[in-house]
Amino acid sequence: MKFGGAAALSDVNVTAEAGAITGLIGPNGAGKTTLFNCITGLLQPTSGVVFLEGKEVSSLPPYKRARGGVARTFQRLELFTSLTVRDNIRVAGEIRNRWSRTRVDPRAEADIVIEMLGLTRLADRDVSEIPTGMARRVEMGRALMTRPKILLLDEPASGQDEQETEEFGDLLLNLCGDGTAILLVEHDVSLVMKVCSFIQVLDFGRVIASGTPGEIQSNPAVLEAYLGEDNRA
Repeated sequence: MKFGGAAALSDVNVTAEAGAITGLIGPNGAGKTTLFNCITGLLQPTSGVVFLEGKEVSSLPPYKRARGGVARTFQRLELFTSLTVRDNIRVAGEIRNRWSRTRVDPRAEADIVIEMLGLTRLADRDVSEIPTGMARRVEMGRALMTRPKILLLDEPASGQDEQETEEFGDLLLNLCGDGTAILLVEHDVSLVMKVCSFIQVLDFGRVIASGTPGEIQSNPAVLEAYLGEDNRA
């Protein structure tokens, strides 16, 4: 992906397996969110292709990719601030019913998602009134209402305290247990190392390392570019 003469992404090849959490880490400006935008169709890459379950979707607009099973959250929260937590999540189910052959009860489905995400006590609060960490869960809940095949999460643990992050990690592991592929962008290295089975590291728009959490933590190029010596242990 090029912007003028600047290459935001170069020769990046990322695979997210069904039923697993794939981490995508790297410094700010490495190209992680740009990659998400290319995958979801918000940006048309200069070259390259995007596949979903072996089918090329590169020419499809974002809404068709969403209908095919691609869902995401955003680095900057994108919520309906005038609506409650419950209504933010429920609206995705109502929209899904307009195009899906498998209809759901949006109210009932939203309540299931709300309970799963630990949002029950906040369900009737406007999202503008709740902490940022919980608002990120609301955005994830809205994505889950579309019943995605792949879920792209852009810094979903931002704003959560240590206990909330620990619970969030367990939640992610449960989600991928049903076969959903998760591609996770996150700066909380301990969370990434806990939940991801495979990690790819971006720096200046290129993948500089790929491997298991153990391999990434001991990779000299990653230590120099991102993790630092303090994470060698």
